[in-house]
Amino acid sequence: MKILYGLLGFVLLAGSAFSDFTPGSRTIEEGTITNLYDAFGRDGSLQKDFGFSCILRHRGKTVLFDAGGNADIFKHNIERLKINLKKVDFVVVSHGHFDHLNGIDYVLRVNPKVKIYMPYDVFWGAPVPFDATGPDSSAAAALPTGERYFDGGSTKFTINQSGRFWGAHIEYVKTTREILPGFTLVATNSPYMGYFSGYPNKSFVEGQFEQDEHSQYKYTNLPELSLALNTRKGQVLVTGCSHSGVERIAEAAKNATQDRIELVYGGFHLIPFDKARIEAIAGYLKNDLGVRRVAPAHCTGHLAFGVLRALYGEQYVYAGLGERVRF
Repeated sequence: MKILYGLLGFVLLAGSAFSDFTPGSRTIEEGTITNLYDAFGRDGSLQKDFGFSCILRHRGKTVLFDAGGNADIFKHNIERLKINLKKVDFVVVSHGHFDHLNGIDYVLRVNPKVKIYMPYDVFWGAPVPFDATGPDSSAAAALPTGERYFDGGSTKFTINQSGRFWGAHIEYVKTTREILPGFTLVATNSPYMGYFSGYPNKSFVEGQFEQDEHSQYKYTNLPELSLALNTRKGQVLVTGCSHSGVERIAEAAKNATQDRIELVYGGFHLIPFDKARIEAIAGYLKNDLGVRRVAPAHCTGHLAFGVLRALYGEQYVYAGLGERVRF
């Protein structure tokens, strides 16, 4: 009997000791970012896929940034890491590419009322200003009322879409602004990246990319959001895919916050570039913009991982799938 009680006590004690790790109950520590979705990492229990998501906690708020490209894979990793999505205070979607977006379906199943910030992208639900007047503004007058748009009302209007995530609590963000004390959404637009996987010809001049005037992708202006967190050491900048150029996003964050950048975490989208261009971008980040640490993930690319590690040394932070980075 004593042995039985002893075993029972051990089970109860063990249950108490590990109660924080029951499904959906892992505590997201203040001042940390955890990679939830990526194609590289050391944790074999997590499912790898090309896409991105991370979760962070700052100033008492838990924030989900992006949600990967496959809701089933996202769900698997969330469950393995024991993340409780009901405790997410708000979500930031960096841009409208599938590999950052589709896991939101699972997020909304678990936390249907969570606030979601998305870039002002008409393809994913932002209001669309439209002019249906046509070249002859008097044409409508010759038609019966039932054949006129809006029974003869204004032909300049806004289409308020239901959007990709019908019924969700979404705010579309067009310009950079602080949404809460210490949380700034940095809005940028890619000058050369739209809904395609390739970059056009490009050149690097004084820290900026110049657009090939003959490129079919010119001025596609993919809208993108990054998140800057105000810390004692400086801004922690979280990027999704950096289609706008990681250096342009860092510039925009510095200009908006008037603060130094302590860390850039996330996708740098350097896969398309050769070593010389990557070295120029990395050097510009470190030496000109003063970015103290980097934690590259997702679309940064193998070549860029090596270049950034060599340049930053001990200030290079490994951020693979499942890794927790402190700031």
